[in-house]
Amino acid sequence: MARANKKKLSDIANESDAKYDKVKLQAAAITETFTEGDDGSGHNEEALVYLKLKLEDIIDDINVLATDVVDPNTAKTGITSTQAGHITTNNAKTGISSGQASAITANTAKVGTETTLSTTEKLTLRATVTENRGTYTLRFTMVTADGKTTKTADVIMR
Repeated sequence: MARANKKKLSDIANESDAKYDKVKLQAAAITETFTEGDDGSGHNEEALVYLKLKLEDIIDDINVLATDVVDPNTAKTGITSTQAGHITTNNAKTGISSGQASAITANTAKVGTETTLSTTEKLTLRATVTENRGTYTLRFTMVTADGKTTKTADVIMR
């Protein structure tokens, strides 16, 4: 959407639209009264001419900024095909991968905690805590180094 340029007095003088008629009369009076190089009778005329010229410079700067900065930014009305592809790819995710499902299953299958209490050359002693419907079981498991012998002892806590 292009922005309308701000008009200077010299631009208004060339307007053909009737809505500018009153402003054109005022602009003509200002231009006639405050013209650069005019040796008018008022002692403030030089300052007013200077201010008029500076105001016109500011209007020029505003018009440049509106054209160079604002218009290109407001002209953006859509997204690129790459952006649309990324959105579609992300939006199409409706489930989890089989690897994620396996990891979740493996993690939820753990119903207790196991800690190795002692390992010697001949034996390993582990303690496991499990819970089932509010009853906790503390299981001690002793395994020989060769894995041939396993002994367990359970302590049930209610």
